[in-house]
Amino acid sequence: MKGAVFSKVIEKYQGFIDWWKDYFKVLVLSYTRISRDNVNILASGMVYSTLISIVPCITFLFAFLSVFGVLQTFLEMLTAFLVETLGETTGHEIAVLVETYTGNALSLGVFGIISFLITSILLINKVYTVMNRIFRTQPRSGPLKRFTTFLTLLIVAAIIIVVILSIQGRLERTIVNSVRLNTLVLASSNFWERLIIVGVLWVGIFSLIFFLPNAKIRFSSAFVGSLTGLVAILIATGIFKRIIVGSVNYSVIYGSLASILFLLIYFYLFWYIIMVSAEITYVHQFRPDKGLIKGRPESPLSQISEGVNLVLLVADKYRSGNGAMTEKELVRKLAIPSSRLYGYINCLEDGKIIMAVNTQRSAFVPALPLDKIYLKEVLHVLYGSERKTREDIQTMGEAVAQEMEDKGIKGLEDISIENLMERL
Repeated sequence: MKGAVFSKVIEKYQGFIDWWKDYFKVLVLSYTRISRDNVNILASGMVYSTLISIVPCITFLFAFLSVFGVLQTFLEMLTAFLVETLGETTGHEIAVLVETYTGNALSLGVFGIISFLITSILLINKVYTVMNRIFRTQPRSGPLKRFTTFLTLLIVAAIIIVVILSIQGRLERTIVNSVRLNTLVLASSNFWERLIIVGVLWVGIFSLIFFLPNAKIRFSSAFVGSLTGLVAILIATGIFKRIIVGSVNYSVIYGSLASILFLLIYFYLFWYIIMVSAEITYVHQFRPDKGLIKGRPESPLSQISEGVNLVLLVADKYRSGNGAMTEKELVRKLAIPSSRLYGYINCLEDGKIIMAVNTQRSAFVPALPLDKIYLKEVLHVLYGSERKTREDIQTMGEAVAQEMEDKGIKGLEDISIENLMERL
C-alpha cells in the first residue's frame, strides 16, 4: 500500500523531478567547461576593467541622477548596498571614497563627463566581448554601431534607475504616512531597499546574459542562468561579509587600503559568478556535451572528413612555421558554421589532439608531435569507439558496427598525421 502511494507521488511530481535532474546535469557540464574557458582569467580581466571604469561610470550616473533630483536617494541606497555587502566599516569607507572621487570628477565639467561616458562604454564593450567568447559567437562588426548601441544602453539603464529610485521614494513616503511606529517604518524601509537591490541585481545579470551575446538566447535558459547567478552572489556576499567583519587585522595593517583590497576581491567573486552564470545558460540551451557530436544532423562522413581536415589544417600551419591556426581561418577554410566548428574543437581538445595557445582559446596547435598523432586516434575522438570484445556483442547492429571498426579504423593503425601531410 505504501509503495503504491509512493509511486503515485513520484508520478505526480515526475516533471518537477526531471527538471531538477536536468538542472544538475547542466551544472555538471558547466563545471567541466569552466576551466576549459579559463573563467578565472576572464574574471580577473574584468576586475581590472571594472577598477578603471567604476569611477567614470558612477560619475556619469551621478550627473544624470542629479538632473532628476534623485541623487541623494541613490547615494543612500549605494551606501546601504556597500554596508550590506562589505560590512559596516568597509562599506562606509568605500562609500566615502566613491563620493569623494566622483565629486572631484564632476568638477571637470562637460568634457570630463564625455570622457567618462566613453570609458563606461569601453567597460560595456569588454563585457560584451567576454560574453560572446563564452557563447562562442563573433561580436557584431561596426565600431560606430556598437558605440551607439552601448550609449543607448547606458542611457536606458540610467533612466530605469531613475524610475526605480522614484518608486522606492514613493513607497517609503507611503509607509511613513501609513505606519506610526518607528521600528515598523525602519523595518519596512529596509525590506523594500533590499528587495529593490536584489531585483536590480537580477535584472542586471539577466540583461548581460540575454542581450549582450550576438546569438539568440532563449528566455528560459537566461532565466535559469541569471537566477543561479543571483542565488550564488547572495550566498557569496553573505559569506564574504562575515569574513571581512572578522578580518580586523587587515584593517590594522593596511588601514584604508584594506577596503580597496576587499573591494577588488569582491569584484573578482562577482564577475566569476557572472561568467559561470553565462556558462550555465550556454550549456542549458546548446547542450555541448560529448554525446552531442555523435547525434548531430551531419552524416558520419561529414563528421570524419571535416574533423580530419581541421587537424590537418592546424598541423600544416604549425609545421610550416606560421604559428597557431585561428578560429576565423578554420571557419573560412572549412566553410562550416562556428557552432559546428566548436563541436570539433571541444572533442579534439578533450582527446589531446590539439590544444589552445591563448587564454581566449581562439588559436590552436597540435598537442603532440605530428608523428605521435595517429589517424585512428583522431577517428576515435571524432566518431567514438566503445572498443567491445566479441563476448560483449549481443545484437546484429553491434556486430555490424564492430565489423566496420575491425576493417576500417583498425586498418589505419600505423598512419600518423605526419604520414598524411607527406601525401598531400
